Formats: sequence, C-alpha cells, structure tokens
Amino acid sequence: MDNNNMENSIGAEIARLHSMMNHSPLDDLPPLDDPPAVPDPKLTDEANKATLDSLEVLKKIEMNTAYLRDIVDLLSVNNEHQKELNDLVQSILAIAKAPDKDEAQSRYRRVMKKIGDFSAITSATLNVVKLSSLATTVLQFFMQSH
Repeated sequence: MDNNNMENSIGAEIARLHSMMNHSPLDDLPPLDDPPAVPDPKLTDEANKATLDSLEVLKKIEMNTAYLRDIVDLLSVNNEHQKELNDLVQSILAIAKAPDKDEAQSRYRRVMKKIGDFSAITSATLNVVKLSSLATTVLQFFMQSH
C-alpha cells in the first residue's frame, strides 16, 4: 500500500470515528419533556383482570392449605377423646371422596351431627370449631370442583 492510499485510509477512519463521537445513540430518543404516552385501555383492562385472577388463585391456595394446620392440631393433641377426633377427621375427609354433590352434602350433614354429638362429651370448644370449619371447607372444595 503506498503512502497516499494509507493516508486516505487513515483519514477516512479518523472521519468515521469523529462522526461516531459526535453522534450518540441517545440522540435518537425522544426528549424527556414529551408528555407520556396514553396507555391502551384494553391492555390496562387485561392487565387488571390478570392481576385479579392471580389474587383469586392465591386466595384459593391459601384456603386450600389453611385447613391443614387444623388437621395437624387436631390429630397431634393427645387427649381422652383422641379416637373420636380421629374418626371425625376421617369422616370429614370422606366428604371429598363422595361420588356426587348430593352424597357430599349428605356426608356433610352426618359429620355435622357427629360434631354436635361430640361437643356434648367434650369441653374443648376449639376442637369443635376446628372440626366444623374443616368440614365446611372440605364441602366447599368439593362443590367448587364438581
């Protein structure tokens, strides 16, 4: 390469670098004083609906797991009515195994009667409340899923 071509090549490269230095990619951005774009109402509605759907799912998960604590509490307590408690918990869980809604409601009524009978022989009001709540929760789950 002769000196003339080399000088032209170097000169062209310097001109290109100079041009790059004088032009920033930020120059292509809109000025900050422009008003913000108006959000698309349809997208906003869809985003709000998705948020509400997510919250609903989280509430259901919370409901689905909240009763587990009651089952553990009921089954871990060692008292004179432990066998009755265990039988009641099994009867409550049997609601979920019902073949249809009518049978589930029938099982629920039988369990609630057993819980009422159990409340007559125990002074543990908290256990009666937990059992009633558990039975109602299991029935609600069953009814929602069928």
